[in-house]
Amino acid sequence: MQVVLRGSSASTVIVGILLLTRARRLGERVAVSIVGDPEDVASVQGPALVYSPVLSGCGVGRVAKRNALVCLPGPASEPLALSMEDAGLDEWFEIDRSGAGTHASTRAVISLCRHPEPEGQNLGRVLRNALAAVGCPAETALLDLLFGAPLDPLHRLALSLRVGREMTGQTGDPFTRFVRSGIDDLPDPLPTPLSAEGLREAVSNGHVGRLLRRLQPGIDEEVQDWLEGVERVEALDGFAELVRDIAEVGSHLVALPMAGMLPTLPNHQVVVAEYLGRAIGAVQGQQCAMAALIETYEFLGGVFIEHSPFAVAVPGSPPPSGRMERWQWLCQTAHLAIDETEALWDRLVVSVQ
Repeated sequence: MQVVLRGSSASTVIVGILLLTRARRLGERVAVSIVGDPEDVASVQGPALVYSPVLSGCGVGRVAKRNALVCLPGPASEPLALSMEDAGLDEWFEIDRSGAGTHASTRAVISLCRHPEPEGQNLGRVLRNALAAVGCPAETALLDLLFGAPLDPLHRLALSLRVGREMTGQTGDPFTRFVRSGIDDLPDPLPTPLSAEGLREAVSNGHVGRLLRRLQPGIDEEVQDWLEGVERVEALDGFAELVRDIAEVGSHLVALPMAGMLPTLPNHQVVVAEYLGRAIGAVQGQQCAMAALIETYEFLGGVFIEHSPFAVAVPGSPPPSGRMERWQWLCQTAHLAIDETEALWDRLVVSVQ
């Protein structure tokens, strides 16, 4: 049986692949053609990392022994686009691969460590040691994840600790080492997202003080000294945001009860976290997702033709501008292609039989 498709480049190619794959699996003789020119397809460039069973099954950035994981390489100077959502349907963001940092707070950490004043450099060392103590090395990619992932603070921290463990092979100390037990009235964490006004109010009404008192003796004084030190040294870009981000994440951590636990990561996030360190260094191989889709389609026997009066329209939307936006668009297109393939199979193959 011959099936001819026409429509948006991404949706049509993915549906074509899924039809050909199903035909092979069921032993059906189905040929698929697409009206269009493969040279006209949109470019969806790496580097990118996402858990997407459909795209992985279609040959896009498939990682050996990592079922459903998609890792597409790209230039080392480009940040890594990734989504922690299942199938990459939403919430795409970027993390650094060059050592410069994409988030303002990450860049502020680097600036603090390179501060022109010795006191500033010392504050940077203290911060690096504190992050390492809880299991989050001060690597720019990890800091971008900790400060910039579109997740709640504790979820960001749990994810950063998992990635840090995979990258270094080391685990930090349990947070119970840093907080006091026997406190009945646990303070509430600071609001998320934390604004400059919100932090000032929390300082003035004693909320920050109550959070600091949850820390073990000595550690609370070190934290207070660090905060005062940052105010003394020459302010550089991002310092204020860095203090807010640390206060926000830290407040959620110290507000946990002694028996409290960080959120359990869903399986798709665990898979992404375990491979993130290698994705940061992925620069070799196929760097365009659409080129990989076309390669798979043609490998399965699909062809492109110039015209057909019997082509079946496949719904789809045009690609947006922006690399992250295109990745989200591609993942959403792949997700919708499952139902479209099912409908076309029932309509064009099963009904004819």
